[in-house]
Parts: sequence; structure tokens; C-alpha cells
Amino acid sequence: MASSLDDLEELALCSCCKRVFDDSERPPKVLSCKHYFCLACTRGVLDAGREVRCVHCWKRTELPDGRPEALPTHGAALALARRLSPDPPCTVHALPALWCAACGVRACRLCDHAHHAHALRPTREARALLARESRLLQSDLQRLAVRQRDSLLRALDAATAMKTRLEAELALPLSPVPAPFDRLVDEGFSLATAMSERERLRARHADALLQCRLDDLIRNANVPLDFELLRRALSGLGPGESSPPISGEEGRDPVLFLANYCMAQLYTRHCLVRRAQPSDVIDGVGVLEADATPEAASPAPSTAALGSPMLRNPSTYPLFYFNIEINGNPFGRVVIEVRDDVAPRMARNFSVLATGELGVGYRGCTVFQCWENESVITGDFELNNGRGGRSVFEESYFMPDDTKMVAVRGSVGMRRSQKRHDNLGLVGSQFRIMLREMRGFTAIFAFVVEGLELIDRLSRTGDSAGKPHSSILITSCGKLN
Repeated sequence: MASSLDDLEELALCSCCKRVFDDSERPPKVLSCKHYFCLACTRGVLDAGREVRCVHCWKRTELPDGRPEALPTHGAALALARRLSPDPPCTVHALPALWCAACGVRACRLCDHAHHAHALRPTREARALLARESRLLQSDLQRLAVRQRDSLLRALDAATAMKTRLEAELALPLSPVPAPFDRLVDEGFSLATAMSERERLRARHADALLQCRLDDLIRNANVPLDFELLRRALSGLGPGESSPPISGEEGRDPVLFLANYCMAQLYTRHCLVRRAQPSDVIDGVGVLEADATPEAASPAPSTAALGSPMLRNPSTYPLFYFNIEINGNPFGRVVIEVRDDVAPRMARNFSVLATGELGVGYRGCTVFQCWENESVITGDFELNNGRGGRSVFEESYFMPDDTKMVAVRGSVGMRRSQKRHDNLGLVGSQFRIMLREMRGFTAIFAFVVEGLELIDRLSRTGDSAGKPHSSILITSCGKLN
């Protein structure tokens, strides 16, 4: 590095007098032989009447108009000399000016700045130090940008999972209305049965009322909510009351709305769900109760099922894990949440194959098709090529449940049979993980809740025909909860 700088400085010097070129007295003048000298040397040393003789090759150059000033100026050498010219000395003490990188000022040894604890450096050393620090900052900025991108991908996956969950809940039919209370009495049910039905209705009504009050708070809030604000707002409303509407809802910040919605879900999960006591559970339905005082709030979440589907704890659905390896090296784990409430047959088939209850299953299956940013297909435990893979039922292939769930990013659906004689759209054991929205795809029954970024990376291993160029294997799988 030092030799390169010396060579550059040599180019900014006149090869005759060894002085630095400048704009006034010593601009570089180019001769016909392509050598260049300063104007002072061209006048006094090389001038021989109406021509100039080069000291390197002794070639002669005629002077235009008989004047050395008319020779062409070497612009590159002059620009380099400007760049490498030493800084002017200190105007007060006429000493070489140094640079303080900490304060960003120029000062000499006798200036008051020298009494500070900061070190003074020569201009060249300071320039190299600043360049090194700039390179370090650029590399660190690149590293932080990669981390930020990873966080954005995780946020996108979380938002996609929330979107699929909300769409699945919206696609579900409304909960059936229970039989009227008068009908229970007329048909001769016992008094205990009638009382039990009334308590069930009370519990469901309390859950629905609490959900509506939380929705009103989320919709009308113009500040971020925390647990304390939610507790005070819920305790300040009487039975059947809701928070007053706030004008200008069309200008609301969607980020604020989503943040308050997520906070309300966490508040419901951790503070409003009491531990299921024998007196609190009737016919398997837990009572959701909003406590007015913080002492009555339970610090631990309950495992009781919530009446409202939007407040249901995600852990109530079955979770299945799949450990994956690529070319014999461990790659990571993918966790899939199965909606057994809307797809009972597909959920049962998937559960038996994932756990291997019948001696066959997804363990040892390979990913035989994958397209980048589209989907990944596996589950053919018979042939591992997409032409096999029967179900666990007697009929080998069955009609999938009509879940009416939309195929979006992160959703999992059973793949239709590839048999030539099959035109009914039956399914077996193969399943597909979607990486983008595919409106024409049905038989959705599950969602990826962990490891979707691994599926993204797996999809990049496929060629234009969907065949992966690496060996992708499910080494183990099973049920988590």
C-alpha cells in the first residue's frame, strides 16, 4: 500500500525539478514525446529558442507561437497533484497542521487543542484511519441490513400466519344456536339438565360480550394499549356497555390497530382466562370472566377452551414437527398446526402418518417436487416420486374435507391423487406447502407455524421442472402436543 502511494506521489512531481505541480507557477506541460514537465522547467531548463528538448529521450518539441505557455497542460497529473498536495501549515504558528479524528479539527502542536487528551495525527494517517473506519461502518451496516431483512421476513411470516388464521376463522360457519330453553322444558329434560344448559348459555354470552367490548376498545383506541389500560377500560364499563365511538376512523393507523389487537389477544390469554376449576367447567366449556381487580387476575394462562373462536389458544390445535436434512446434513425443523375442527378426516390421516402408528408414515419421505416461491411437495412414502402415497383408511384414497379455507402463504393442503384412472380429486398421503396465494387450490387443512423460512430455502433447490437438485429427507416427525 505504501509503495502504491509513493508511485502516485511520483506522478504528481516534475521529473526535472522534483517539485509538485500547481495551477499557477508549475502547471504540467506535455511535450510531443508524451513526457511532461512543469512550466518553470520548460521555460528555464528545457527551452532552446523556439523548441524544447526532453531530458529523458532528447526529442525536440516545437513551441506553439514560440511560447512554453502554449503547450498543452496535463490535466490528470494536475488533478493528482491537487489531490496529494500537502495541507497548508497552521496560520498561527506556521507549523505542520495535524488532524484530530475525535474532534474533527486541524491544529498544530502549539495550538490549544494539543492540550486535549486526543491524539493528533498527520493528514495521510488520519485519511487512512477515516477510510478504515468507513469500511468498517459499511460492513457493519450491511450486516445490520441483513438482520433487519431477516426481522422483516419473520414479521411477514407472522402477519401471513395471522392472515391465514383470520381467514380460516371467517370461513368457519357460525356456531349453531342451541335449542331454546322452553323446548328443553317441554321435552321433559331434568331440572339439572336445564340448569346446566342455562350456565352454558351464560358462559357463552359472557365470552361474546367480552369479545365485543375488546373489539370496541381496539377500534376506538388512538394510543397503544397495555395490560393496565385494558384492565382499567374493561373494569370501567358496566354490563352491556361499550366504549364510545371516536370520529375519523378512516384515518386510523393500521399498525396501531394490529398492535392493539395483538395486545388484546395476549391480555385475554394471560389475564382473563382463569384456571379451570371443577365449578367453573360445565359440559367441558370454560367460563371466561373479566376480573375487575388485578388481584383476581390469574398470572398463568389456562388450558380451558374459550367460547369465542378468535380468543382460542393456538395450542388447542394439534402440532406436528418435521426434522429435515439436506444431503445428510441437519437443516432444521418445521412445525405444522392442523385444523382438526374443520378437517377431521384429513387431520386424522395426517396425524397417523406423522406419528407412524400403523408402521408407515412420513418418516423417511423425500421432497420430490419444489418450485421457488410457489410450493414444496412431499409425503409419498411408497414411491417418493409423486405416483404413490395412500391414506390410512381402508379405501386408500378418500374425498378431502370441504374446509373452504383459502390457499395462502404458509398453508398446507393434501395433494390430489396422480393416478391415471382417478378423476374424482381424491387424496392420499401427499401434501403441499404453499409459499404464495393459490386461489385454485383446495383441501387446505393446516398451516406452518414454525420454519416457513426453511421451506423458502428448500424451494430454491428446485429446477424449472420442479425437481430438487439436493437430497431433502424427513429424518423424524411426530406430534408435539
